[in-house]
Amino acid sequence: MEKPKFNVGELVVLKTHPLLKSYRIKGDGKLVPPILLVREVFIESKKKIICDDETGNVIAELIKYTCTYFNDAKSEFLEVVLYESMLDSFRNLKIEKITPDGIVQKDEKTIIEEIDGYKTPEYKYGEIFRLKTKKIEIYKKRSSKTFKVIKNEEGEEVLNPKESVQYVVNYTSPDFIVCGFKKNDEKNSHYPDGSLKKIVAENLFKIKWFNPFQQKFSEQYVPDSFLTDKMKLD
Repeated sequence: MEKPKFNVGELVVLKTHPLLKSYRIKGDGKLVPPILLVREVFIESKKKIICDDETGNVIAELIKYTCTYFNDAKSEFLEVVLYESMLDSFRNLKIEKITPDGIVQKDEKTIIEEIDGYKTPEYKYGEIFRLKTKKIEIYKKRSSKTFKVIKNEEGEEVLNPKESVQYVVNYTSPDFIVCGFKKNDEKNSHYPDGSLKKIVAENLFKIKWFNPFQQKFSEQYVPDSFLTDKMKLD
């Protein structure tokens, strides 16, 4: 049986994420997919058909993931099911930091080590927790160019390019208040031969936040491994 590449609570990205190839987003920032958190790992039976009978082309996989992300456009959590080959690890993202003095620093190692260092938190009623994806989402940057028409020494019109950089903060989550705890009704499961079928979180935290679009407070249970109380934003 194949072994899953990612675990519950791990950060993953769709392979199309532009920060896998560049430190800055080019084009429309709204088209960038969110950082995802693995909520469930499902290993299909070896009997599952993954190739088309007629052509032999691959049409599915044996390992798939239910992933969660925070949709800031509606202030709600959404889920998507994706196969393993569609995903990449957040550890491969290129992340830069801009200091208050405007100095650009390649900072992916520091941030990735910080996130890898987050332990599954202890339950603390009334305490503030953050989604583990938050720091990466608020550090995203987009570059764009504007051109000013000038004349060169020969009197010819030429375009003088100027690059600007701005933060792209879509999919950024608010801070949450932890207000409840329960054991997950779903459990890890196995096939009759003992091989692993499904992996889920054991513990769920109830979190509360203000939803500005509905003008009310929202609540939801999420896996404890989605959250941290150790994140520092600077």
